[in-house]
Amino acid sequence: MHFVWRAIVVWLIVFAGSLLGAATQWLLPADHLAAAKGAIGSMQGLVILLLALVLGLLVWTSYGVYSQQQTETQTLGSQILQLDLALDRYGTDAERGRELLRNELIETRQRFWGGDPGAHLLTYAQTRAELRGMDRFFAGLKPADDEQRHALDTARQLSASILETHYLMSRQLRNPVPAALIVIVVCWATFLFWCTGALSSVDPLSLTVEALGAAAVASAIFLILEFSQPYQAFFGIKPYGIDQVIAALSAKTGQAG
Repeated sequence: MHFVWRAIVVWLIVFAGSLLGAATQWLLPADHLAAAKGAIGSMQGLVILLLALVLGLLVWTSYGVYSQQQTETQTLGSQILQLDLALDRYGTDAERGRELLRNELIETRQRFWGGDPGAHLLTYAQTRAELRGMDRFFAGLKPADDEQRHALDTARQLSASILETHYLMSRQLRNPVPAALIVIVVCWATFLFWCTGALSSVDPLSLTVEALGAAAVASAIFLILEFSQPYQAFFGIKPYGIDQVIAALSAKTGQAG
């Protein structure tokens, strides 16, 4: 819901720009505004073009973050399934690996869906520690035949791929849309609505249209914020898949114990 409140604040700021523009008509003599009408209209056209380009680009960029994260979560699920099968093929000695995998998924679940927008960042040191933990486990296994050796090699590769995908997912979410860029766009929109308010008549219909226009800008900012943080978003990526995998791995480790 924090993105909704930010969008409401943006709407208030942008619409306040149109109200300030309307107030300008009362503060300045009419001949001054008439003389500046051409300049105001030119700047209004320039800012409209900038807003159209930058807002469109930001929505597309943030949606790219959302789409990429969704693809990578699906890839991660496929890799986890293959790793689980490889551990099954190795035999009962690999049960410890399934427990390590379950613990890693629980941490991933908390990191991405735990509610803290900044907690998803996976550091290099954390990734290195997780890799070393899995490497120590694999090094302790002593395959007895070619089938177990093949299963072990496959499990090593999949484990490294899972951690690599996890690391990429985390790094891609680090400041995908800089806050300063959002502030600049809101300032452009506020100036645009000041121009509109300064040149428009002050009546209920004009104010209603300007309020709806400000809502359109705020909704674009809302989409940008939503898509750029797909795990904390109102209609973002849900943790149902990872919850099912954790439950399945917990059931297997429980049976093995």
